[in-house]
Amino acid sequence: MLAIILPSYALASQFMVRQVNLAYLAQRADVIVQGRVKSVRHEPLPGYPNIPTVEVTLEVENMIRGPAGGTYTFREVRLGGRPKEGKQGYSVGERLLLFLPSPSQYGLSSPVGVEQGRFHISQGAKGKAEIVNELGNAGLFKNVEQALNRVGQKLTTAQSRAVSVERGPARLDDFLSLVGRLKSLPRIQ
Repeated sequence: MLAIILPSYALASQFMVRQVNLAYLAQRADVIVQGRVKSVRHEPLPGYPNIPTVEVTLEVENMIRGPAGGTYTFREVRLGGRPKEGKQGYSVGERLLLFLPSPSQYGLSSPVGVEQGRFHISQGAKGKAEIVNELGNAGLFKNVEQALNRVGQKLTTAQSRAVSVERGPARLDDFLSLVGRLKSLPRIQ
């Protein structure tokens, strides 16, 4: 009986992620990239045929932090039995903004904070581009203004509008302005 309980507990615990805010994402990410998914390949990790991965290539629209270039490719472990599209998956043509750590020694990198560091970009009802992470931006802007105040920085009107969102999409231009400000905060390892 114990052998059955422990593996299921270990599996469930790997999906528990503490809530983080946008300041943490910006301080922790080595790569902050906005782009359109160009290709998605599901294949085993090179040298490890039993570890399924997904390799994603983005056409870079805006490299906020990271290597220069027209494309950016990363690989992450694919959990679950089959490839997914949309939420927790990647679809060719979708626009994303990702907060990623540097690849591991195995070449793997997943968004910081899992679904908290993966943002979907779409056209809003008013024709303005909007951005939302896979948790609906819940808690994303909590204490962000205080983090900037600690280093003597103030929010602009547009940035204040972004941090006022408690849940739901934020305007993309306001969000990008805020990320630009937050990337100057001291880095976290």
